[in-house]
Amino acid sequence: MKFKYLAFSLTLGATACTLQAQQPMPDMPGMKMDQPQSKPQQPSAAPKPNRTRQPPDPTPGDIKSMRQDAGNGQAKAAAASVDQSVHQQANQPQGKPGPDSDASSIKVPIQELQEPEAVGFQTGSDLPAPELLREVVNQHSMTVEDFIDMADKTNPTLAQAQRNVDRSRQQARQVSLPPDPLFGYSGDHIRGGEYHGGEQGAFFSQEFVLGHKLALRRDIYRAEGRSNEFAIAMQRARVHNDVGRAFFDALTAQQSAVIYDRLLKVALDTDTNAHELERIGQADASDVLNAEIAAEQAKVDFVNAQHMFLAAFTQLATYAGQTSLSPHPLTGGLVEPPQLDAEGMVATDMQESPAVKQAQANVALAETRIRSAMREKVPNLNLKAGEWYSGETLGATNIKAGPESFVEASVQLPLWNRNQGNVEAARIELERAHQDVTRTELLTRNRAEPYAQQYQTARYTAEKYRTEMLPRARRAYQLEVTKYQQMAQAYPHVLTAQHMLFTLQLTYVQALNEEWKAAIALQNYTLMNGLDEPMSIGTDSTTINLPTAPGGNQ
Repeated sequence: MKFKYLAFSLTLGATACTLQAQQPMPDMPGMKMDQPQSKPQQPSAAPKPNRTRQPPDPTPGDIKSMRQDAGNGQAKAAAASVDQSVHQQANQPQGKPGPDSDASSIKVPIQELQEPEAVGFQTGSDLPAPELLREVVNQHSMTVEDFIDMADKTNPTLAQAQRNVDRSRQQARQVSLPPDPLFGYSGDHIRGGEYHGGEQGAFFSQEFVLGHKLALRRDIYRAEGRSNEFAIAMQRARVHNDVGRAFFDALTAQQSAVIYDRLLKVALDTDTNAHELERIGQADASDVLNAEIAAEQAKVDFVNAQHMFLAAFTQLATYAGQTSLSPHPLTGGLVEPPQLDAEGMVATDMQESPAVKQAQANVALAETRIRSAMREKVPNLNLKAGEWYSGETLGATNIKAGPESFVEASVQLPLWNRNQGNVEAARIELERAHQDVTRTELLTRNRAEPYAQQYQTARYTAEKYRTEMLPRARRAYQLEVTKYQQMAQAYPHVLTAQHMLFTLQLTYVQALNEEWKAAIALQNYTLMNGLDEPMSIGTDSTTINLPTAPGGNQ
């Protein structure tokens, strides 16, 4: 019985169409999922949809580096031997049910049956899984640098941050402008009574802002502009962080969709195998139903993986400032994350983060406001001068006085209001700014430390998968294939080993993604949310130092 079981399992290997150990097993195949390859002769029984689809090739260059046995001569020789053996088996005559078989008396294909004793009882259909990325693979590939370049040009928040700097410069220009002079007409005693006298004429007045107050007010807005320049660097780090992390999320989703496609093929092979085993009495209806459940679940996982890629790509495009970019294949060094000194990066972020530098610039801004507030108590000088014509007669001579000149000068005495409240408020603001520097440093470390630990954990995990678990899984798969071709093992064991290998690859790419995302976060000072409105220092007022406002007022 054991020999009969193994012999039949060997026959299944030639008809299952997805035995992939005949060639060096890549960890992850390519993106093209709709390129069929040559297949051995099919059995007479009608296969289920998707069951005869072959894996695509070649593997993308980014994933080829994941092949751990590419340079192993023994592995290549073993794979070639397996390949030759299976091709030989494919050319052997296939056994078919005899005339007394239960299956020969029914019109339903053998592999469509769930319970031969209940031919009309079916618990579901067997539709193929939708392939949502069929058009995506025809687009040109894009890299993370492509998206960063697009973000620098089209992400609106970067332009907003630059506009904040431009606004501060123009406000500094406006606040430093002196008051405009006043020119007018003046008259007094115009009727002159019975003498028709009085004075009338023109005058000119000007307010002079003393104490260099205009320059100090200008310095405040210039300091705000310098702080907003650091806000540009902050926003750029946020955008680059989001673009980089979203890119590797999408790249991981892309590679996961490929692996789920491979897992779907394994599940369909297992389903086919279960039907064939049931036909010869080596499995019952529950085994078939469980295999079909696993196949349907694999379809769901495959479709979900495709949707995850589409969602991740759309999110990536929005961070890059694109609203209508269609999905493209992604190319990147997923298996080559940067090597960082994680703890050193935490200390570097605390010193070089643009958020910390902006907090330090706000200290300089507060100091400038103190100097300006202290000089605001210096009064302004108001001068007024003019020329009159006087119609008043001089004594009894009946001679009119004629042209007269006048001048006025005044200053406001700072007796009670010496701006003392604003000075103290500015000093309090300076103390707050100093505390904000400490707060920002602590916040930066608080955010960076978890990413440092995440980076080290993910790096250790990925290294274990790359050097320990994946080589073992690959070798176990090769051994199962070798035993199978020697008729010492059943075909389901090959499928189980293959499923384990692909499952490990899924976890491996997830660990690589976590390593990349943690490294990108540390390189960008853990600043994120690149579509949030950029930070702005100062106000967006357009009524500063209006021409019609009293001179000397901001």
